[in-house]
Amino acid sequence: MNKLRVLRSSNVFLMLSGYQMHWFDVRLQSYRISLAGALNVFVLACIYAGCFAQHFQPSATLKTLHDVSPFLYGLTRMHLFLTVKVFSYAIYASVRSVGVVNAFTESLPMKAANERGDLKEELIAQGLIYSTHLVLFCFGLYIGYEMEFKLPPLQDAMIGFALFLPHLVLAGALRFYCILAWLTRSRLRQLESQVEELLNSLQVKTEMHPMTGLTVAVEAAATPPTPSTEDNFGGHCQQLQQLGARFGAIFGNLQHSLLLLLVLNGNCLLFGTYACTYYSSTWHVLFDQRRHRIFYAGNAAIYACIACDYICLLISQTALEQQRLQFLSKLNSVLQQRTLLTKRTRSIVKDMRSILWQHFNFKFLSVWRFDLANFSLLQFLQFFIIALIVIYHYLKDAIQVINDNLDSSNDE
Repeated sequence: MNKLRVLRSSNVFLMLSGYQMHWFDVRLQSYRISLAGALNVFVLACIYAGCFAQHFQPSATLKTLHDVSPFLYGLTRMHLFLTVKVFSYAIYASVRSVGVVNAFTESLPMKAANERGDLKEELIAQGLIYSTHLVLFCFGLYIGYEMEFKLPPLQDAMIGFALFLPHLVLAGALRFYCILAWLTRSRLRQLESQVEELLNSLQVKTEMHPMTGLTVAVEAAATPPTPSTEDNFGGHCQQLQQLGARFGAIFGNLQHSLLLLLVLNGNCLLFGTYACTYYSSTWHVLFDQRRHRIFYAGNAAIYACIACDYICLLISQTALEQQRLQFLSKLNSVLQQRTLLTKRTRSIVKDMRSILWQHFNFKFLSVWRFDLANFSLLQFLQFFIIALIVIYHYLKDAIQVINDNLDSSNDE
């Protein structure tokens, strides 16, 4: 896998989306402040400010939303004010993370020998970067087709852009983390391969005695390893510790952005679920078939893009976890062979095992372990809360309608 190409590709994309203002220097393998990136963020901030102001101007769309559903109007306002903090924090967190990311990228061996499956890994890495926006583009193309490729009113477009842009910027943190986790997995696999080669050189070898034909077992542990072999083990242990510490620092810097994105996505899912429920039961009578398709496509785009983001996040994190467990399994099997390693080498291998247990065990806010099971549980709880809120409002409105009908019957 060409790590430089993956990092440069992600860097260009994240700069265009407004998340990064630093340019990745291929020669130095580090991020440097870029005038073009800073100017791009400034322009996006100005556009966002203009779009944000449209929410406080007279608007037929917002008035209709308020009249039809005060709850959705309030949810939109809450989302709007949340995006102000999101936009500011995303830029701040991106700049703050440059130092720890540079320490990580500068230590990565970019020019490694070609291995089987490198092209596949690089394609997956590119997919982690572009997949969500490809899905969004497909939905946008379909909606544009249904609208006969006519632009909506400028004010409506600016109102929607003010809600969407900070979300787009903050989602860059998720894509950045996915790429760095994928590169960490690749580096962990390289270290595992190198350690395995050293261990294989110490395995028991057999040779046939030329005179008697007897098989003589020659154990590598019987002859102490050369100092260079032990030094190699120590060097790999140090590299593993640095990898775990530096990626752990990256996770510590990006974890708040990921949690904030989770909250923002939850608000979007609540909006989409509430709107879909009421549209299917009541509001659909106000629109024609073409607008029905536009509404459902727009609503499905919310779920599809959020799901795509989460799938990318879980793919990168699960792949990293599986690589860690595979490395641990090999180290445990080696430690079970009592005669293979010298005392010092055995101690180094135990240190490597401890590093894999401790330094690659990532927790949000030092409490919640980040893995597939816990993340799925969190999503279940989020959907459960969303379902309770929607059901509560739906039943409340249904009871209100029944009471109004009874009052009108009594008046007659």
